[in-house]
Amino acid sequence: MDHYEVYGALGSPYSMKVRGAMRAKRLVHTWAGMTAEDRQQVMPNVKAPVIPVIKRPDGSWTNDSTPFLLGIEQEGRGLLPPEPLQHFACLLLEDMADEWFMKAMFHYRWAYEEDAEWCANWLMFDSLPNAGRSGVEDAAATIRERQISRMALVGCTPATGPLIEASWERVCTLLETMATGPTRFLFGNRISLADLGFYGQLKVMSVDPTPMAWLRAETPYLYRWLDHADDTSGIEGDWTEGISQPVQQLMAIVGDTYLPFLKANEDALNSEEDSFSLEIEGGRYEQGVFKYQVKCLQTLRAAWHRLDEATREQAAELIGPNAAILDAGAG
Repeated sequence: MDHYEVYGALGSPYSMKVRGAMRAKRLVHTWAGMTAEDRQQVMPNVKAPVIPVIKRPDGSWTNDSTPFLLGIEQEGRGLLPPEPLQHFACLLLEDMADEWFMKAMFHYRWAYEEDAEWCANWLMFDSLPNAGRSGVEDAAATIRERQISRMALVGCTPATGPLIEASWERVCTLLETMATGPTRFLFGNRISLADLGFYGQLKVMSVDPTPMAWLRAETPYLYRWLDHADDTSGIEGDWTEGISQPVQQLMAIVGDTYLPFLKANEDALNSEEDSFSLEIEGGRYEQGVFKYQVKCLQTLRAAWHRLDEATREQAAELIGPNAAILDAGAG
């Protein structure tokens, strides 16, 4: 039988997002937590050495989760609400989950000693299932050192840590209102791509010691919601009308934080600078430039310009003044 093959890792938020999406879509697939041995066979099929890696039924390979899921939107159950404003909001929130919300995952995992030791050992246990305890822990020491060395590049520093944590807690608190609200998910009683973006990050954080403790104490129903979102293959439901209160508030965060972040990165790259900084979330944020996040902004702008004028006006009202960032690049 033709099927998708998903090679990922239980500690990878994007792997969890794709696995959750394949289950939600009810598409025939296999899941493999990729070992070091698997990596030698799988990684040569893709350009960038990142996971998850997916082999399509036609034999082709990919490993960029969002384009992959958008490319199979018409297969199985859709993950994007069809109403134009909801559709755009879903794309925008999923992008924020992937590119901004994820910073908290990286920060918590490697900034705290207990988390760094736990997570590195856990990741290597999955990758080296036959290495024995000493083999796993020796490899974990190497990956721990490597990941900690990359923290400043992605904006996770002692200076930005409090800002990242505060932003993450702010979003989690809003998601808690969704989890305890009148619908099970952001856009109704069926899971969306945006839900899955947040789910992927939070799923791995729900077992990392420091964020796990915060989630269980401060957002206990969001913490439990993660188990519901993990496999929604049997959950029936419809999209609701209008924009829910949690989505409205999350869209405001997009305007206050995420779009200025993307624009500052774009401006720095255009000026051939190596890093950028800006004031967001009540503090100073700085990181190295990323070409991929310029691509994200360009993709969001393209979706923005596909909206009719009335829908853009509605979206702009939710986003706030920084919706003007999306107006660039028209034509």
